[in-house]
Amino acid sequence: MTLSVMTHNMALLVAPGNYLGTDRDGAIAEIIAQISARFPDVVGLCEVFSDGERKTIRNSLRHIYPFFREGPDEADLESDGGLLLLSRHPITVAHDFIYRDCDGPDCFANKGMIHIRIQAASWPTPVDVFYTHAQDISTGDGVSTLYSQIHNMNVFIGTHGLPRIPKLIMGDLNIPAHVPQHYARLLIGLGGVCDCWTLVGNSIESGPTVVTDTSFHEDADDRPARNERLDYVLLKAEHSAIPIVSKVEVLRIQRNGRFISDHFGVLASFDKVGLVSG
Repeated sequence: MTLSVMTHNMALLVAPGNYLGTDRDGAIAEIIAQISARFPDVVGLCEVFSDGERKTIRNSLRHIYPFFREGPDEADLESDGGLLLLSRHPITVAHDFIYRDCDGPDCFANKGMIHIRIQAASWPTPVDVFYTHAQDISTGDGVSTLYSQIHNMNVFIGTHGLPRIPKLIMGDLNIPAHVPQHYARLLIGLGGVCDCWTLVGNSIESGPTVVTDTSFHEDADDRPARNERLDYVLLKAEHSAIPIVSKVEVLRIQRNGRFISDHFGVLASFDKVGLVSG
């Protein structure tokens, strides 16, 4: 009885943004190879804004992941949300929504959240998966905008998630884990979720998914100013079936000696379910 999920921000920006790496095609080829080797039950990729690049990834992995959702999007001038959610198992329910609050360059894309419900053959209950790429907290009004998005995420999760089945919320949530105020707002604002990284014994501040010594950038001046953990797998299982986290890894994926993105991925594995009466 196992279940695993993976998230990775791919940094595949399109105009008006600029790709900051050195080998865009290589990054796509490498993430396809890494997913094929690991084959988690569900994979979420964000900042994959090009329709053609998402199609390349989908088609290359179709033999493992026949089910997918992408977006969110609407008929406007902004880019879609750049999310791609792949599943090895049939998607029985799906929803998405676009954040109406945004700030700075994030307003060029329809950032939002995608929800899928899956039933894995090896898992005793359905699982709700919510995938997102949230507001950059470092912009002028980034903090208040991200806090508003967290509230809207919680409403969306409460509306579409089934109360008696586990919920996994994952993605680039852009909350710096080392800042207690922001970290607490994330966990409390999403209704008391648990951080899978700390559930397996890691400290809150450890496991950065963005680092200053990254080899991704073509121009060293584009490197981040500090190490931060911004990418998460969160668990909300408030009722009868509680997945037990067995392992969480930060995926520092490289190709030809360079990281494939300005973010690292996160892979979380669950090996059993605790059943609670009531």
